[in-house]
Amino acid sequence: MTRFEYFSVLLSIIIGLGLAQLLSGIARLVRDGRSLAPAWWVMCVIATLVLAHLQIWWVCYGLRELPEWTFFSYAAFMIVPSLLYILTYLVLPVDLHLNGHELAQAFIAKRKVFFGILGLLVFSTFFQQWMLTGETPKADLDAGLRVIWLLIAVPAFLSPRILVQAIAALASLIVMMLYINLLFVQMR
Repeated sequence: MTRFEYFSVLLSIIIGLGLAQLLSGIARLVRDGRSLAPAWWVMCVIATLVLAHLQIWWVCYGLRELPEWTFFSYAAFMIVPSLLYILTYLVLPVDLHLNGHELAQAFIAKRKVFFGILGLLVFSTFFQQWMLTGETPKADLDAGLRVIWLLIAVPAFLSPRILVQAIAALASLIVMMLYINLLFVQMR
């Protein structure tokens, strides 16, 4: 077993827990037959988080040839999936016996914590890159799309208005799909 295979076990567990949290939450909402139409944009947030989990797992494969691992590089490696897991826990309330309007209001009530952690997640991707490769972030498409994702979150952090949340959720999903399509379609 290589070092990367050993280290990636915990990554796989955290990503699996996050995906299980999201998918089981959606399944419970659908199973209970709730009217989710007023919370369509919360489903966009969930879809973005699902894609983010898959993207992180996909990208981490590229780290398999990293020549040297230290405790600190491994800790930096685990920050992003850990923050992403916390976001998955926040996006759906514990009580899933909600209709779409209540689900939207529950998300809005936690929006500052959610988007604050999302901001930390974006900054931690740059920190992770620096810790693992020793390279400072470049002004390239990868960094630009991550910054755009952060900028989309600012109005959603500040405003409790549903329209602002819906626009931010849809824009975030579009940026995530662009990010994956432009940079990570093929495994490196």
